Amino acid sequence: MTTCRVCASPIGEVAYEASAPALTSMMAFIDIPTLVFVCDDCGHAQCADLPDIETFYDTTYRISLESDDHDQIFAVAADGSPIYRTDHQAAIGLRLMDLPQGAAILDYGAGKATTLRKMCAARPDLKPHVFDVSRDYMPAWTGWVTPENQSTYSVPEAWSGRFQAIISHFVIEHVAEPVAFLQTLHALLAPGGRVLLSMPDVAANPGDMTVADHLNHFSTVSLKRALALSGFALETIDSTAFPGAFIAVAMRSEAPVVIAQDRREATAAAAKAKEICAFWKQATKKLDGAARQFSGKRAAVYGSGFYGSWICSRIEANVDFRVFLDQNPKLQGSKHFNRPVLSPAKLDEDVDVVFVGLNPLKARAAIAGQAALHRPGLELVWIEG
Repeated sequence: MTTCRVCASPIGEVAYEASAPALTSMMAFIDIPTLVFVCDDCGHAQCADLPDIETFYDTTYRISLESDDHDQIFAVAADGSPIYRTDHQAAIGLRLMDLPQGAAILDYGAGKATTLRKMCAARPDLKPHVFDVSRDYMPAWTGWVTPENQSTYSVPEAWSGRFQAIISHFVIEHVAEPVAFLQTLHALLAPGGRVLLSMPDVAANPGDMTVADHLNHFSTVSLKRALALSGFALETIDSTAFPGAFIAVAMRSEAPVVIAQDRREATAAAAKAKEICAFWKQATKKLDGAARQFSGKRAAVYGSGFYGSWICSRIEANVDFRVFLDQNPKLQGSKHFNRPVLSPAKLDEDVDVVFVGLNPLKARAAIAGQAALHRPGLELVWIEG
């Protein structure tokens, strides 16, 4: 028996279970099983706690520290050029938050704070502040965030009620107590201040359900409940601005927020989460069979993100797995799990099979445009049915 991290309802059974190791969002394996629980009362899905979570984020979790300009592709433009995550996040923040002139703005869980830096480049009047639970990102803040506006590990008491705006991109899914996390942001905002949150949308990106350090997989129902419990008046939940994610904007409320409950919506969200868990059960079975079928064959994995890394963990013991293929030019030429990352156009002619490690909701459309993957005799393996 466990309890929902949002509504505190009891959860009696595991919806998905896989033996160790588990895969993190940093494409690293940790020696714990993957366990997913689904709350029938609010549709929230959650993974089991990480051991020693404070140390994990202080010394193990590293986001975009590979180089000064390291970034992640979130989409590809019509002309084939990559669109980078932080550029898009900055544009969303400036568009949705209606920032007043000279606003004090905090990036909470900032990492390198590249999104905030780009927002401030477009709006030099903003007063940037940064907070993270690791000191490793501090060199990236030097020169554009004043030392007194930087904080690590704990937030200064003097920051209480200071901010007109807080952004927190892809942080809340990592925290063991999401309601307490939101209550902290509430206390940091000035009256009428707004928070912008982004988080994975597991319905649009099913792979997120098995990410070990993503402890929370929000439904719209559970997100609304968490915000209301934390004293926020929801203004918008946008699932289109950032494909595969929710963007939520909420205002600090000075009065208790009424929690609107929709039983049918919660039931549908819980059913969807359980459907995704069932998908991963069949995907594991299918890929194990494919690894046996192509035992000894020369192989490549398309995608060096989460899906490709998960495939790697399932096939490398049986398949002659040589390279990753990836469209991201900033990853090409690097290595992932000690294998080179190449442009799809550079796929060797002697490769027999390509395992497609992409979001199964988008994989076939993405591969359709890759001419090198459609040569005669090349097998493609998909994780979806």
